[in-house]
Amino acid sequence: MTEQPSADEAARALQDVDRRRDQAMDSLQGGKWVDVVFAVVIFLYLASADFLPSVAEWKGLALAVLVVAYVLLLRTRRGAAWLGHSVRVDKSAIRPKFVVGVWLVLVLLVAATVALSLLHVHIPYGNTILGAVLAIVLIVLGRQLRRGLAALSRRSRSGGAADGDG
Repeated sequence: MTEQPSADEAARALQDVDRRRDQAMDSLQGGKWVDVVFAVVIFLYLASADFLPSVAEWKGLALAVLVVAYVLLLRTRRGAAWLGHSVRVDKSAIRPKFVVGVWLVLVLLVAATVALSLLHVHIPYGNTILGAVLAIVLIVLGRQLRRGLAALSRRSRSGGAADGDG
C-alpha cells in the first residue's frame, strides 16, 4: 500500500515543479554572440548589394550554408549547448494561433517586397539601411524576442514545458 503525501508535501512538490520549469525556460536564452554574428552576417549580406554587386552570385549560397549549419548544430545536444541553447520549447506548447500569425506576417512581408520590386521602387542605399536596422534590432532585441517566445509557451494550454533534448 502506498502512502499518500500530505497537503504540504504535495504543495512543495508542485512549487518545485514550477520552479524547475521556470529554470528550464530561463535557459532558452541562447548566446549573445550568436545574435551578433547573425546581425553582422545579415548586414554584410544586404550591404553587399549596394557596395559589391559582383558578389551577388555567391552571397546567397554563403548565407544558406550558414543557416543550414546553424540548424544542424541546433539538432544536436553539443551543437545546441555550444550555441547557448541547453533546452528548447516543446513545439506543442506554442499556440496554433501564434504560428498562423507569424506565417501571416512573413507572407505579408514577402508580398510587400515583391510589390516594391515590381514597382521598381529604388531607395538609395536601401539595402544597407535595412541591413543596419535589422542588425541593430537583432543585437538589441534578440534576447527579448526569445524571452517573449518563452513567455508565450509558459502561458499556453500545455504549460510550456521545456524539452531537455536540446
